[in-house]
Amino acid sequence: MPRHMDHEALPPLPATLASGQVHVWHCEVGDSRAFRQEWLSAEEKARADRFSLATPKAQFIAGRTILRAVLGQYLGCDPASLAFSIGEYGKPALRGSHGLEFNISHSGGRIILALARDTPVGVDIEARRRLASLDTLARRCLAPCEYAELGGLDTDAMTRGFLRLWVRKEALGKASGRGMALGLQHCVSSLEGPPRWLEIPPELGPAGGWSLAELPVMEGFEAAVTVHAANARCYCGGIEFEGENLRFENLKSLLYSTPDCVLGNAAADSSRYPSR
Repeated sequence: MPRHMDHEALPPLPATLASGQVHVWHCEVGDSRAFRQEWLSAEEKARADRFSLATPKAQFIAGRTILRAVLGQYLGCDPASLAFSIGEYGKPALRGSHGLEFNISHSGGRIILALARDTPVGVDIEARRRLASLDTLARRCLAPCEYAELGGLDTDAMTRGFLRLWVRKEALGKASGRGMALGLQHCVSSLEGPPRWLEIPPELGPAGGWSLAELPVMEGFEAAVTVHAANARCYCGGIEFEGENLRFENLKSLLYSTPDCVLGNAAADSSRYPSR
């Protein structure tokens, strides 16, 4: 199935995030010792210590490190100084009047972070894997028209199609702040054509007021981002650890290939954020 994406290289980490834009960063989780645990708050450190398994603990520490590093870069502040609040359904948000909205997700050793200006944004990533009781799961989570699109597919194709739809629904639930309580069957899109919402719960407003994009994070993963803005422009890039420093790859535009997509050319100073 076509992804309907054009890529245009842009400068590393633009200096500003404009209204109507979404910036998405993704990173592979490595050894948790490479991340700046001293940036974490007392509550975050306590949460990390409650993980009994090394992999979930590493993902949590990595996620908070990347989150703080990127937000600190955009806001021009010390990552350790950032404070967060938690919504009724568990969605984190920055404290203070920053005007910067974010959402984060992780799966299969990769972390993905989306940012938007003054409007809700949600992102989700899932590693492709065999799903138990796939048909039952699809019937329960998908709208009838979505389920019909999976009809006749072999198991691998059906799994991928289901996950493509699932990450979209998860992203919208997270953007709304309500998660799965939003009602997955009422968040409707199609695998055919460019990603867009066909139907969403009425409390979120018109479906056309939300933009949706699939993200080319890495082979073997499905990921999507949605933002409460019509015709939003989405940019995606990777983050890697290079020695003791974070290295931001070039942001690339999704869905748009015209020159007016070019953002500012002020590059980030990644040396401000050593990994240790």
